[in-house]
Amino acid sequence: MRCCLAVLALSLTACQVPTRTPPPDGAVFRPTTADLKDVAKAAAAAPKPVLVVLDIDDTLLATVKSGTEHAFYGSDRWYRWQYALPPHDADKVPCLLPHALYWNSQVVPLEAVQSDAPEIVNGLPMDRLILTSRGSAQRPGTERALIGARYALGTPLPGVNATTMPGAHGDMTYEQGILMTGGTPKGVAITKLLENRSSTHYRSIVMADDDSGNLISVRDALKQSALLQPVEFIGLRYTRIKDEPLTAPTEEMKQSAHAAWIVWREWLRKYERGAAEDLESAECMQ
Repeated sequence: MRCCLAVLALSLTACQVPTRTPPPDGAVFRPTTADLKDVAKAAAAAPKPVLVVLDIDDTLLATVKSGTEHAFYGSDRWYRWQYALPPHDADKVPCLLPHALYWNSQVVPLEAVQSDAPEIVNGLPMDRLILTSRGSAQRPGTERALIGARYALGTPLPGVNATTMPGAHGDMTYEQGILMTGGTPKGVAITKLLENRSSTHYRSIVMADDDSGNLISVRDALKQSALLQPVEFIGLRYTRIKDEPLTAPTEEMKQSAHAAWIVWREWLRKYERGAAEDLESAECMQ
């Protein structure tokens, strides 16, 4: 099976140091950075104790490159495109949630966003939290991908005892230093986690995320939490993989995604017949 996963994986892959002035509400989050070294610089300069918060998709990990471009299928950009398609669109993958999302997390190959990213992140001398909108069902594949890219896991925050918390669409889980929100807004998720800490509060939080909406969500939630005040929030929008606003995928990208989807579907039919039947059920095809 491991060999088959490797074959499938191959088939699917065809700044500045930030200021501390928060952006106006609703604005695109600034500053931006294309180098995670800037996160380390910001954390070193921030009031101590400091917590570094890191997103996964397109901030720590990205789909592997095919030529000079990152593979479109299974990327964060692909998911956003899929979510926005109407139900009966010819390009829409059936049963994106939960089946396609889960199996993609198992087999779509990912790599570090920059070659020195693992050394930068693993070398941070302060507490760090990986905060992702991925759901708990994706945890095994997510942890394998992070470890495969040489990121160190298993660093729980001092004083945090909660491993499961209620979220907007189901339970959120905190294990191996990763808080998986399952679609719960990141601001709600991180405040729930930190408000349950028994140890001293952080004086500052430095967060890197490719999505300005997530940065603003965390910033605003921290402002509204009486238990976490005062805390200084420093947000960096990571732009090496994609920038905002996102442009529509090209026809070439759509074609490559369709070809990868066919490979993925045939693999399921051969090795995971039950999953393939679920994916092709009448309910999923609606």
